[in-house]
Amino acid sequence: MLKIVALIVGIVVLPGASVLRAAEPQPVANVPASMPVQTEAQRRAFAPTDKSPEAVINAFNQMAFFDRDPVGAMKKYLAPDFVERHPEFAVVGAKSDKEGAIHFFETRGWKPEQTMKDEIYKIIADKDHAVILHRVTMDPAKPPIAFIDVFRVKDGLIVEHWAVGQPYPPSTTARHSMF
Repeated sequence: MLKIVALIVGIVVLPGASVLRAAEPQPVANVPASMPVQTEAQRRAFAPTDKSPEAVINAFNQMAFFDRDPVGAMKKYLAPDFVERHPEFAVVGAKSDKEGAIHFFETRGWKPEQTMKDEIYKIIADKDHAVILHRVTMDPAKPPIAFIDVFRVKDGLIVEHWAVGQPYPPSTTARHSMF
């Protein structure tokens, strides 16, 4: 039995107590993804007239990141009063968040000749929101980034976006992958 007394400044292990030790980190390759990657057929499974958050986000992702036309996707799917909550997409001097997002993608990434890759593992939709769990590889020589994007959709247009990401670790002590 583990006998530990927690103090404000730390943890004290009492004499005779067992101590659990962390496992040595293992390469991520040894931890297979537990979720399948979304297919193009799954992204295209919705009718063009479907304005549900899941349908809109799938169509947006297909056009922006798989057909490699992020600017076209933003012009088509972002509402005029779109609100961007991710600080990197807030371009200084842009008249609107939509204009700032378009400018960001005009100058960076997802061009046909680039090797960027997006692997979508899960889309969860509820009422007017859709959440995407995905892994983005910006440069094959660097670790990918695990992202969670949250979108709010109204009348078939994206009206708000949040994103959080973290580098995919080169090694892990976890028994489960991030996806």
